[in-house]
Amino acid sequence: MIKGMQLAVRLVLFVLILIAGTASALVVGETTGTAMANLADVSVQAMARATSDNVLYAALTGGNQPTGIYRSSDNGMTWQLVSSGPGAVINVLAVHPTQPERIYAGTTGGAVEVASSLWYSDDGGVTWRRFGLGLPANAYGIVPAVTALAVDRARPEVLYVGTEGQGVYRFHTERNHYELVGGLSLYNAYVRGLVIAPDGKLYAVTNTGAFVNSSGDVWQPLENLPEMPVSLAVAPGTPQILYAGGSSMGISRSIDGGQSWQMVNNGIAMVPGAALRVTALAVDENDANHIVAATVWGLGGRLVGSTLYESRSGGLSWAKVADVQGIVHRITFNQGVLYAATANGLVRLGETTPSAPMPLLTDWAKLRNPTGVQILVLILTLALASLVLAWRREWFIQRKSCSAC
Repeated sequence: MIKGMQLAVRLVLFVLILIAGTASALVVGETTGTAMANLADVSVQAMARATSDNVLYAALTGGNQPTGIYRSSDNGMTWQLVSSGPGAVINVLAVHPTQPERIYAGTTGGAVEVASSLWYSDDGGVTWRRFGLGLPANAYGIVPAVTALAVDRARPEVLYVGTEGQGVYRFHTERNHYELVGGLSLYNAYVRGLVIAPDGKLYAVTNTGAFVNSSGDVWQPLENLPEMPVSLAVAPGTPQILYAGGSSMGISRSIDGGQSWQMVNNGIAMVPGAALRVTALAVDENDANHIVAATVWGLGGRLVGSTLYESRSGGLSWAKVADVQGIVHRITFNQGVLYAATANGLVRLGETTPSAPMPLLTDWAKLRNPTGVQILVLILTLALASLVLAWRREWFIQRKSCSAC
């Protein structure tokens, strides 16, 4: 019975040592050479939400934090630097809908001999690789900058890539194949954003207007818009409902798939003589009537007074949420929390005290590609745990008696 109790104690100690050692390896991997980062006062170039509930990615350039890719595992409460990125200025990020460790990055272009503007990471942003089949260069040998990305949730292997001056491409990532969507109809346009609607239609917002592609053959302009749009959003459960953010008159809504539009600025402050520009729009995936818009005023060639507005009525009325430093270029929802990315930091609005998950339970996947320090910690952990499990009192007594001889 005593031997059975001793074995049980050794087994418990064995498990506890393994748990403590694994947790230590994860902590070392998170904090060595990095800092727990608050992104409230840095330049956030791009951000994306993973399918895992609490995981977010952000690309930073300049500010108080080192340039690179940052990851949050607790819904944006804290951030960790995971790498310096692909080595080029990142314009946009996207995450695979079923593989949260696979990230796509669109960067600046350049000479075809040295530049690549489309990258991917299979380990949560730690290491980056060029696409085997990169974007084609133009007649001057320049690879275009990637300015917009969208992953088709219905077909996770399909990635849409918007460019500066060469239209939109559809990449089949598993086959390493791409094709130009809609031919040359969007050539020479700057693609500001791409939106995939629930019914499969693809929308593109460009410097020449907004377009829709439903067959892959041709881009059709969204007509009857009150003005040139700079942002666009689609209701997640009702693809016939569209929201367009204009360059000077505010927000318009369509309930018939873009055939007709109505201005919906009720509750948004208007300044006589100033243009109301809507730089970003987002619809809550869990509530199609919940929309957030980012606005700025155009005064004398300058954009000032960035403000976030919220609607709980499908855009029929709006309420001010917060004033923001810097122009908002991306809005993202995650678990009821709103994130607005600007060159002056990441604004986080919503719940204030979410519970941070234990690293051992949520971040174990990071040990698929362990660092040297993590490997050392794991080896020492396994050695100590094995010694405890194999320890026998008789060995100790025998060694003690031999040393006394």
